[in-house]
Amino acid sequence: MLFYVDSPCLVRGRTRSTSYGWYNEALASRLGISVYTRLTGGGVVYHDEGNLNWSFIIGVKDSFLSPKRVFQEGSKYIVKSLNKLGLEAHYSPPNRIDIDNSKVSGMAAYSTNRTLLVHGTLLIDTDLELLNQLCIPPPDCPKVVNISEHMQIQTSDVINTILNTLVETGFKPQFTDGTEDVCQPIESLRFDKLA
Repeated sequence: MLFYVDSPCLVRGRTRSTSYGWYNEALASRLGISVYTRLTGGGVVYHDEGNLNWSFIIGVKDSFLSPKRVFQEGSKYIVKSLNKLGLEAHYSPPNRIDIDNSKVSGMAAYSTNRTLLVHGTLLIDTDLELLNQLCIPPPDCPKVVNISEHMQIQTSDVINTILNTLVETGFKPQFTDGTEDVCQPIESLRFDKLA
């Protein structure tokens, strides 16, 4: 499990599709907003200090999971943690977490025969005005909201709740400062992609 926040930027999926949404390229350029391409698919997401990004990197044994199951499984600990905080969060197909029919998290995934990466955003207190100016949502996407519209909470409290949920489920977190132990599954994905 990785948690991270970024300075303002846009992160786009590896392919462009109107079904995933896109971004206002002219505005991003004018504002000097960096745009990065990720390994996973999907649309464009806005990152800033109010958006908690999370990733599960899981070793797998030659088994196929349908995309729906990947996102259900990937979101269940986040959903359970938000529920523990008193929020009525739920997984909403194809790849998001909603509260009160509004999106608070979008997800993407990538897998190889050895590794599964599921990651997502979690809008805690992001700049929604800038997000909505920059991001062009896919068709039928509900409005996005911050968790802070439902409750006042710090990012660290959300992280701690997610970690507690994982421990209660039987996971044994190993905390690291970013050495090879945490990077090995990521390297596996990178080399599989280049092979």
